[in-house]
Amino acid sequence: MKRSLLSALVAGTRSMLAVQLLVAIFAVALAGWTLGVTSNLMRERDRLRERVIQLEQTMADRGIVAPAPPAVVADARSSEALYPDLAANAASVDGSAATAPAPEGIPQVATREFSRIIGDLFAPAPALQTIVLHVRAAADADQARALGQQLQESSGVRVLINVMAPADQRASGYSYYDGRQNSAAAGLVTRFHDAAREAQIAVWSAQLRGVALPAKRGFSAARLDIVLPPLPPPPEPPPPAVTAPAPG
Repeated sequence: MKRSLLSALVAGTRSMLAVQLLVAIFAVALAGWTLGVTSNLMRERDRLRERVIQLEQTMADRGIVAPAPPAVVADARSSEALYPDLAANAASVDGSAATAPAPEGIPQVATREFSRIIGDLFAPAPALQTIVLHVRAAADADQARALGQQLQESSGVRVLINVMAPADQRASGYSYYDGRQNSAAAGLVTRFHDAAREAQIAVWSAQLRGVALPAKRGFSAARLDIVLPPLPPPPEPPPPAVTAPAPG
């Protein structure tokens, strides 16, 4: 009995050592391949650097002066242009006044606890509770209100209508503020497209581009913004018929 246990222990040890040996060989092979690729990249970098030096020397011998690279000034407001209007004067789909979600304080990453960061990586995203439909003109609000009513009844979210300023030239699309809500946001936008298709509004049934933005101010994880393209003007009524005078 003792001999069988000893034999099993020896066999198990041999198997474990064989597995470790195979893993070590694979690790050494992977390290050698990585070292070879890195060496090739470094040699290619050195060759390109030497080529650049040769070209600069040739240009200097011929009296050619390379132009200085243009100075690029980063616009601090460019990132702000990605966010839609806060929609402080938005109205609900039933026409009553309703403000958009109140601004929430977003804690900085440096002050967040490590456990909370790990939890956010694996926990599901907060549910989308509010959808803000941004229309280009007051004439488009009635169509958006009808579609928003259908979306609110089918999905159970609150839908607000915001009329954008005439000078607001933000691109059409939708934005959400938690990367984990990609599927949920796309699903709600697809429902809106289906409702627009049933209402025969071709402009609003076209595919919209989505973007995930960092949550800040009033743009929280529970909010989805959809900036809609402008609707075409209604067709003009036909001119009145002109009755020709009777002959003589």
